[in-house]
Amino acid sequence: MKPDYKDALLLALDRGIAMPEGAWCMYNAINLQGLDTDWKQVLIFEQSLRPEVIKLESAESAVVPEFKGKEKLSGAIVLAGRNRKVNENNIIRAWNACRDDGQIIIAGDKTAGIGSLRKWISQKTEITDSFSKHHAVVFWFSKKGCEWEELSLAKEIEGYHLSEGMFSSDGPDKGSKLLVEHFDKRLGGPVADLGAGWGFLSNELLKRNSKVTELALYEADYNSLEAAKKNVHPYEGLTPTFHWCDVTSEFKKKPYQWVIMNPPFHSTRSADPELGKKFIQVAGSTLPSGGKLLMVANRNLPYEDTLNKVFRHFKVLEERDGFKVIEAAK
Repeated sequence: MKPDYKDALLLALDRGIAMPEGAWCMYNAINLQGLDTDWKQVLIFEQSLRPEVIKLESAESAVVPEFKGKEKLSGAIVLAGRNRKVNENNIIRAWNACRDDGQIIIAGDKTAGIGSLRKWISQKTEITDSFSKHHAVVFWFSKKGCEWEELSLAKEIEGYHLSEGMFSSDGPDKGSKLLVEHFDKRLGGPVADLGAGWGFLSNELLKRNSKVTELALYEADYNSLEAAKKNVHPYEGLTPTFHWCDVTSEFKKKPYQWVIMNPPFHSTRSADPELGKKFIQVAGSTLPSGGKLLMVANRNLPYEDTLNKVFRHFKVLEERDGFKVIEAAK
């Protein structure tokens, strides 16, 4: 893999731009291979995505889905992602979490808008210095003065609670809307929603079908799952369960009658059909004989071979707007 902002950050830390003393937090954290042990001992790693959390836990890092420290930090590191508002809010949260004169370090790729992020910060406070390497930029500054007002990332669309940074944060996507049109009276018994997001499919299922006896939502993004707890409205006698889970690596099988899903197909910026194939395999592993999968996918994604291998048979119920709805039976 080509060097990037992670390598630039490690190099900057090795050159002593800050000292690993006191308590620090890394926002949007990932497991940095080669991170000095002294840094690992002072850092709390904030990460909401289970796959990244699993990597951090394997490296024996102190990781939380949301940092809520009671004491002021000595410093903070913010790894910039691709959502501008989330980046800005993480920097504001880091600023507010630090003590006066606490050091805040920002790292990001040049192609991810780190330049405009630096300009935004320079309008709020003085930047101490910067370091450029591996097509990435690392820069840092000290907290001085009052706290900054946090941004509001929350949204409410069509009655659903959403937030910037979630998948489909502008409301239900076309594929999910197409899938719910096929939530007819056949669906019932225990149901699993794999990759449940902020709960659109599960809530629409419960609105349409009172035969569901059990509903379990599995989602890798902690923030989306917390939103789902607000968005999924159970009917009398049914209480959904919510599982913060990497479906591809830590799903625990149980005999559901139906699985519904709009599986993810991006592991990075580019399409990764293997991710959707793994979801299909997990669905097949948990459904007993006679159990069924109902899913939607981009029409061009090559899932048919996997469906043939995992299920007794499958059929495409509908193709529209670039999506296909598939029903498969064990």
